[in-house]
Amino acid sequence: MRPIDFTPKWYVDIRREHRSSKGRALGLMIVLVLIVVCSVLADRDSKAAVADLTVLQQSFHAQTGLVERLDELDQKHTATAHQTDLLEDAGGGVTTAQVFRELAHLMPPELSIRRVVLNKALRFAVDPELLEVSLKDMDPPPVVTRLEITGISKKGRDIGSLVSQMSRSPLFYDVQLRYERSNSAYGADVVEFVVDSKMPVFE
Repeated sequence: MRPIDFTPKWYVDIRREHRSSKGRALGLMIVLVLIVVCSVLADRDSKAAVADLTVLQQSFHAQTGLVERLDELDQKHTATAHQTDLLEDAGGGVTTAQVFRELAHLMPPELSIRRVVLNKALRFAVDPELLEVSLKDMDPPPVVTRLEITGISKKGRDIGSLVSQMSRSPLFYDVQLRYERSNSAYGADVVEFVVDSKMPVFE
């Protein structure tokens, strides 16, 4: 036998409407809660970003003095590098240490160098009007770079070997034996000598 529901239709509609209203209210409440949570999180992130930006700005301003100092050092380095280039141009490109290293490599073991005179020529023209003193009060600069070596040797052939080795070296040319004389030094017979040579201008 089929059951018969005597509940009025209007009552069923009201109950259905109440359940629907509760569902909408619950959904609306959930949405409001999510909006509030998102708002709180966004506000927290915004405050954190503002705090980080403040710290970054403070750090940037704190480094202003350091940046200015670095700029000054960079300018000084540029000026010093330019002056170094000028000195290298004036000096002829080859350092004194390179000259002594080459001589130490070329000289025989029983030969001793006692004195070296290196007179470098300038590699640029000097305008007399730019000088603070007159050219007549100054020693004229050498036309070519000259190297004079004074020393002693136990054997004369070692001196000839030095002259030959220097003539083959790219650092020297027009090598000549200016002076050679037998003498006594430190209780031994030695040969005193003076060797003169020219040096090319190295770029």
